[in-house]
Amino acid sequence: MKQWAVSLIVTGLLLFNHGQVIAESSDESIIERTYTTWLKATNARDIEAWASYLAPNALFVPPGIRSLTTREAILDYYRKAFADPNFALDCRQLSVEVSQSGEMAWAHGYCQAAFTGTSGHKEHGTSRWFKIWYKQSGGSWKCGVNTWNYQDS
Repeated sequence: MKQWAVSLIVTGLLLFNHGQVIAESSDESIIERTYTTWLKATNARDIEAWASYLAPNALFVPPGIRSLTTREAILDYYRKAFADPNFALDCRQLSVEVSQSGEMAWAHGYCQAAFTGTSGHKEHGTSRWFKIWYKQSGGSWKCGVNTWNYQDS
């Protein structure tokens, strides 16, 4: 009886651990880790590392200006942001959903931003964002569409 119970517990633990490995390598968890690493590159103001997370033909739609439809336009926008000595983001990705095909995913979240305002002083703002991620041939995920709005802090 003891051997049967021990076998059952060991089998259960192995299945649980196997499930954790699957969950840890799911597309959703890969996107979560990718987003976290991308955010670190953002706060490090490392434009080259940051740009490595862009899908080919990415489209960014910031509030109040024209859509950024080329890689160079997106990079110019972020070079300016990264040049701001007060620039910093504290963001959370709230949910990720992968399409049935497994080739595309969408996510949403929010950011608390610090930046230099028009007065020349440090200011803070909050935004909500929505991203579309595209799976690459090697299994990594890159951001293909990014849009956000600003809210009152």
